[in-house]
Amino acid sequence: MGKISKMSVKLANMIAAGEVVERPSSVVKELVENAIDANSRNIKIYLKNGGLEEIKIIDDGDGMDADDVCMAFLPHATSKIKNEYDLFRISTLGFRGEAIASIASVSNMQIISIQNGIEGYQCTYSAGVLQSNGIINSNKGTTVIVSGLFFNTPARLKYMKTAKSELASIMFFIDRIAMAHADLRFTVYHDNKAIFQTTGSNDSKTLIGELYGIDAAKNVLLHSYVSDGYKAKLVFVKPSIYRSNKLEITTIVNGRYVKNYNVTNAVIDGFSTYLPIGKYPIGIIYMDIDPMLVDVNVHPSKVEIKIANEEALCELLKNEIKKMLGADTHIPERKIEEKPTYYQKTSIFDNIEAYDLHEDNTPIYKNEEKIEIKPTLKEEKVEIKREIPIIKQKKLPYMEYVGTVFGTYLIFQNNEGMHLIDQHAAAERINYEKIYKLLADSNQPKTALLFPILLTFTKQEALYIEENLDELSNIGFELSQAGNCDYVLREIPMWAHVDELESIIYDILSMMISNKKIDIMYFRDYIAKQISCKSSIKANHQISRIEIDSLLAQLEECENPFTCPHGRPTIIKLSVNEIEKMFERIQK
Repeated sequence: MGKISKMSVKLANMIAAGEVVERPSSVVKELVENAIDANSRNIKIYLKNGGLEEIKIIDDGDGMDADDVCMAFLPHATSKIKNEYDLFRISTLGFRGEAIASIASVSNMQIISIQNGIEGYQCTYSAGVLQSNGIINSNKGTTVIVSGLFFNTPARLKYMKTAKSELASIMFFIDRIAMAHADLRFTVYHDNKAIFQTTGSNDSKTLIGELYGIDAAKNVLLHSYVSDGYKAKLVFVKPSIYRSNKLEITTIVNGRYVKNYNVTNAVIDGFSTYLPIGKYPIGIIYMDIDPMLVDVNVHPSKVEIKIANEEALCELLKNEIKKMLGADTHIPERKIEEKPTYYQKTSIFDNIEAYDLHEDNTPIYKNEEKIEIKPTLKEEKVEIKREIPIIKQKKLPYMEYVGTVFGTYLIFQNNEGMHLIDQHAAAERINYEKIYKLLADSNQPKTALLFPILLTFTKQEALYIEENLDELSNIGFELSQAGNCDYVLREIPMWAHVDELESIIYDILSMMISNKKIDIMYFRDYIAKQISCKSSIKANHQISRIEIDSLLAQLEECENPFTCPHGRPTIIKLSVNEIEKMFERIQK
C-alpha cells in the first residue's frame, strides 16, 4: 500500500490557518475586509482581552442568505472571483476564499447574517466542526463572533503576546484600513469601552487628525498627479512632525493597505534633507492602478503585492514628493503665513518688495519700474511706460538682523517674532545645492594626479571595478588596471579632495556591490553632503555683517532653505505671542 494519502479537510484548514491567521489582528483584518467588500458603511469591532478571548465584527452591509452563510465556512468558497479572468482583475479586498474556513478551524466561530432586515440565518463552528445552524433574528448586515482563538492549537497560543501587544497590533491595522477607506465609519470597543472612532467624513485632514492628533492635522500637505496606468494622491504631514521608524509611511493601492519596500524607500528619498538622519515622515500614498498592472496574489495575507514598471513608478513618486515639499514653507513652529510690512507702499509700487532706502528715505524696489517721459504738444500730458516687474515668490520672510549668540546662531526679528538661523546649517544647505548641481554635469572637470595612487581590491571588488570603468570615468575618476586586482587612479574630479580619495572610491565600490551598479543620484547626494559639511562656516566662528547678509541672500535662493542636507532646521521661529507668554505678559 502506498504511503501518500489525502489530508482531511479539517487538517488542511488548520495548516492553511498557519499562513492566514497568525494572531488576533489577522482575524480582524480578514473579517473587516469582508465587511468592506459587502458594501458596509458602518463597521464596529468589539474586542475582549486584546482579541484573545473574543472578537466581534458587526457591519451594516449587504448580508447573506442561508445558503451563503453555510457556504462561507467551506475552503476556497468565495463570491469575489469565478474564473481565471477575474483573478487578473481583482477589485475586492478578499478573493482567496481561505479566511473563514481557516479561522473556524482554530476557534469557536459564529456568523449571523440577514439581507432583508426581517429574518436572518446563523452557523456556528468549533474547531472546524459544525455545531448548530438555523434561523435567527438580527439587524441588517452581518455579525461575526470569534472566541477562544487557537484553543485547539496550544503551540500557537503559547506564542501569543500580552493582551496589550495584541491590541496594539489590531489598532495598527485599523488605522491602515481607516486610511484606505476614509469614507467609512469605524468604531472599536475594547472590554466594553470605546477606544477609537472615525467619522467617515472622507476628508484627508480630518482623517489625519483622528489618527495622529490636531497638530498633525494643521500641518497636512496634499498633492496629486496622474501617470500612465494610475493616479496618485499624497497626504503627508510636514517634516516638522516625524517618527523614528518607517511604520507611519502607509501605502494604499486600490483601497488595499500594502507593504512595498521600494515605494517606502522612494518616499524616504523624497524627504531626503528635510528630516534629521534616522527620522521618517508621516503620510499616506494612495494609488489607483489598473488591476492588470498589479498582482495581489503573492501571499495569503494579501499585504505584499507586485506592481508593473515599479522602478519608474517609484522614481516619479520621489520627484513628486520633492515637488510637494518645495511648494511649501517649512520653518518650525511658524504659525502666521502673512508677510510682514515694514514700509508704507505707494499705489504705484504696490506689491513690489523694497530692500533699501534712497537718501531721502524713500524705498528702493527690486525690479524698480523705469519711467520714460516723452514731450507732447500739450505740456500737461505725460506718457508713462512701465515695465511689469517679475516678482519672485520669497520662501523666507523679511527679517531684520539683530545680533549673534554663541558665535553660531544669527538672531533676526520682524513683527511676527524672533528667528534664529544656524549659520553652519545654512551654509551647509547653500554649499550642498551648489555642489549637487555641479555633480549633475556629465562632463566633469578633471585634474591629473602628480603621483598616481595604487589601489588594491579583492577579486570580487576588482570585477565590479572592471565592469564599471566607464561609469567611473563619467563621474570623473580615471582608473587603469595594473595587475590582477590592482588599479591605478590617475585622474580625479576637481571637487574631490586628495586626502579622501580612497574613502570615496571604496564608498562608490560599496554602492556597486549593494546596487549592482553606480547609483548616480545617491552618489551625488552623498558626495555633496560630505563636501558641504567640511567646507561650510563652522559653529563658534564669528562672521561679519557682510557675510551674514550674503548668507541670508544665498539661503533665500535655495530650493529648500529650511533644513541642512542632514535634515536639521536652518531656521526656527519664536513668535511674539510665545515670547510674551514666557515673560507672563499674557496668560498662558
